[in-house]
Amino acid sequence: MKKVIFGLVLGACALSGILFSGCKGEGEEKQVETKKVMVLKVDSCQVSLDFPAQLRGRQDIDIVPQVEAQLEQVLVKEGDKVKKGTKMFVLNQTEFSSRLASAKASVQMAKASLEKAKITESSKRELLNRGIISQNEYKIAQSELMTAKASLAQAQASEVAAKNDLSHTVICAPSDGVVGNINHRQGSLVGPNIQTPLTVVSDNSVIYAYISISEAHYLTMMSTFGSKEAVMAELPKSALIMGNGERYDKEGTVETFSGIVDQNTGAVSVRIAYDNPNGILAAGGSATVEVPIKLDSAIIIPRTATYEIQDKVYAYRVVEAEGKYTAESAIIEVLRLDEQSYIVIEGLNVGDMIVTEGVRKMVNGQEIKIDNGEKQETKK
Repeated sequence: MKKVIFGLVLGACALSGILFSGCKGEGEEKQVETKKVMVLKVDSCQVSLDFPAQLRGRQDIDIVPQVEAQLEQVLVKEGDKVKKGTKMFVLNQTEFSSRLASAKASVQMAKASLEKAKITESSKRELLNRGIISQNEYKIAQSELMTAKASLAQAQASEVAAKNDLSHTVICAPSDGVVGNINHRQGSLVGPNIQTPLTVVSDNSVIYAYISISEAHYLTMMSTFGSKEAVMAELPKSALIMGNGERYDKEGTVETFSGIVDQNTGAVSVRIAYDNPNGILAAGGSATVEVPIKLDSAIIIPRTATYEIQDKVYAYRVVEAEGKYTAESAIIEVLRLDEQSYIVIEGLNVGDMIVTEGVRKMVNGQEIKIDNGEKQETKK
């Protein structure tokens, strides 16, 4: 049976079983209990997988000054919707205006020096042609002309840099979005090296819900479908349960898998996109993603057939030998299907016989008799 696991499962599960009823056993030395059992087989079912999720805007941009200066004006409030280019903050411009004026003056001086060097070079060239001066004297004039040109270029570059620095004192929204917390107030000294940004602009028109799946489950999906694109095409749209417990009115689509395993958690990040035209969902919040999965070959068992010890789930597999039945404890991995049933992920196979009732009072290796009654009905 081929398993397809998404998150915790895309896996093999079972449905239905067979019950046999009989008479209570008698032993020469001890009483042999009669137990109801079921033989596992496969069927189809649908299950919803729940994943805790972190919500982020489509684009969360930190607003950090590119120059160091005192924060003079805060033009937006937390929660404001802004358009790209909206003025948000103004830094003190005195120093940068002075630098720009100085740079412009330097450009004018460099232009004057260049004109002088041009005149000198032209005059020296004419004197050289008349044989009045030496070649070396003319080369000196040429060198001075080249130096004057370089000085002008340098002065013009300084003017451009001064203009850019002055323009950076007015900080505008880099995109449409919502203004987050404003972390610095008027009068604060801010710059490129501040520990926290002035604020964050979040584009919340689409909200991304990030969930994590294990590396093993990611590799199982990849081997089953062949590529990330094929996996995303097969997965259905996902519901979102908001932080207040209410279901969001739009379904999300899996957009991408990170393809990188986090070394700390051993998990792969999955991004699911939800349209958010009315701004109901907020970046930074938490939610639960509910992914409906249809399983074509599933093993389903009643919850009464299991017991737990230290967060591990067990079931009793019945083994027949020499006409006797023995119950052997087996660790299994399950997923909750409903209030009465589990889907088996690991630990049991099609054709296995398990005890379905009274397992909490049993011991490993216990001899039992099976009930030879009618076929047991199980829920799909």
